[in-house]
Order: sequence, then structure tokens, then C-alpha cells
Amino acid sequence: MAEDWISVTLYPNGTMKNKLGIRDAAELADLEFQISAERELLLLKEKVKVGQIEDLKKIHKIMFSPLYEWAGHYRKGDFRKGNTVFFPRERFDYAEEDINEAISNLPKKGPLTAENYASLIDKINFFHPFREGNGRSTRTFLQLFALEHEQAIDYPLTNEAMIVAENEADIAKIALLLKVKALAE
Repeated sequence: MAEDWISVTLYPNGTMKNKLGIRDAAELADLEFQISAERELLLLKEKVKVGQIEDLKKIHKIMFSPLYEWAGHYRKGDFRKGNTVFFPRERFDYAEEDINEAISNLPKKGPLTAENYASLIDKINFFHPFREGNGRSTRTFLQLFALEHEQAIDYPLTNEAMIVAENEADIAKIALLLKVKALAE
């Protein structure tokens, strides 16, 4: 059952089970933010190469492995958040194929548009391969991808508008929220 795999990842109070045994959700969220942000900076500083969606697993593992046993592993079943139902687990190979095809159809060098990145955000968001940390992993993946195109992506300071646009799968809205900048030489 889909709900069984979700419940085994939670303590009875609803806090995500973690390697440190933290049972306070706010404390875990603060530590998760700190650790994932530090590791994201390390990935960006090292300019880790990404070229396929499978690289998202590597990024997720690096960002979340200090906290979660399942870091870098795809979720085991179907998943929803609120009214949003994400891609069915048994069809992940199709999602990977679709995203890899979208990546391969983009220019290998030179600038990409906000719409190019927005389309990838939309596809990866619907894929939603991990139990937690999908948004942060996706943003890091796309920042690394942008670096290969000598660009950086500025995301909105608050997530609310982006979450609404992603839930509506509105690529035009997502693109408007992104600021794509060329890197200075």
C-alpha cells in the first residue's frame, strides 16, 4: 500500500524519521535547512557536472544523507501533497526518459531561457522522486545545469508563488518568477 511506505518514514508525532533521532519537527526542519544549504554551496562551489536526471539522485544523497537513510533513493510508492498527485512510482522510467529527452533537446552550450528552465522545473516537480527534499534538490540540479551554460538562476525569495505555479503546472508563470543571469567572466 502506498500509505505504508509513507508511515514507516515518520515518527508517531509526524516528524520524519532521521539518523539523529530528532523528534521535534521544527528542530529537524532547522537542521535540515542548515545541512542542505551547506551541502548545496559545496556542490555549487565544486561545479558538479549534471547531464541527466539520474544526477538528481547524487545531489539528493549529498544534500540529505547526514539526516536520512533514504537520501538519494527514489520513493517507494505513490505520493501526494494536498491536492497534488505526483508521478506514479511504477512509471518512473518514463519520467526519467521524458526529462532526459527534454535535457538532450536543449543546446549543450550557450544561454538558455527562463522558459527552458521552467519547463524542466515543471517536469521534475511532477516527477517528485523523493520522500522529501525534492524542491531543494531540483533547484540545486538546475543551478548546476545553468552553470554549464554560464548562467545562474535567481529564484523568488519566497516560495509561495512558485509553489502555486508549480502546482498549476504553469510554465509561463514559473518562467516569470525566475531570473536567469549570465555569469560575468
